[in-house]
Amino acid sequence: MKGREFKDAMYDGLSKLLKALSNPFRLEIIEMLSQGEKSVEGIVQTTNLNFANASQHLQVLKNNNIVKSRKEKQYVYYSLVNNEFLSLYQQITKYAIHEIAELEKIMNRQREDNKALNAVNLDELETMIGNEDVLLLDVRPAIEFEFGHITGAISVPMNELMTQLKGIPLDKEIIAYCRGPFCVLADEAVKLLNEKGYHVRRLDEGYPEWKVKQLEINQ
Repeated sequence: MKGREFKDAMYDGLSKLLKALSNPFRLEIIEMLSQGEKSVEGIVQTTNLNFANASQHLQVLKNNNIVKSRKEKQYVYYSLVNNEFLSLYQQITKYAIHEIAELEKIMNRQREDNKALNAVNLDELETMIGNEDVLLLDVRPAIEFEFGHITGAISVPMNELMTQLKGIPLDKEIIAYCRGPFCVLADEAVKLLNEKGYHVRRLDEGYPEWKVKQLEINQ
């Protein structure tokens, strides 16, 4: 293979991978799958895509080795291909937030609207885990908590938060987290708990970012 032919082939392959990522619905699907395995039906319910569109996006991701699938009875379940891709996706997200001014502006406005500007980063969280005066609140759906969660967290899904308020002590500092920096569940939890008189902040990132950080620490 000549030099030009080699370069064309390699850059063409790379562009196909990047093209597979250049769709907002597929990026949201990746965020969903970073929480754990999901069926097509589960993805449809979360993203509001119809079944055919969700299946088409998943096929694009699978063809580019971003997701993998397994079949159980009449259902097909998808998951991210590996933790290396999850780490790559998080780096892309972090770069975009820090380097694209419009995204940073939108993020700050979202946090400000929900009184969540004073967020906790992962390094700060490490010093808080195990502190009896801190309550770590996972506000994702319960099934995502079951797939994996931050050490010491308790599960209080956002749609159950109001009914479980009596079980949340007012004298603790509360750290709420969800799926990641683009997830609004933690913002909504911070706003609601602030209005009820709790001392609460959100985790700047989410469970998948914490997971990758633990993998790096343990390497």
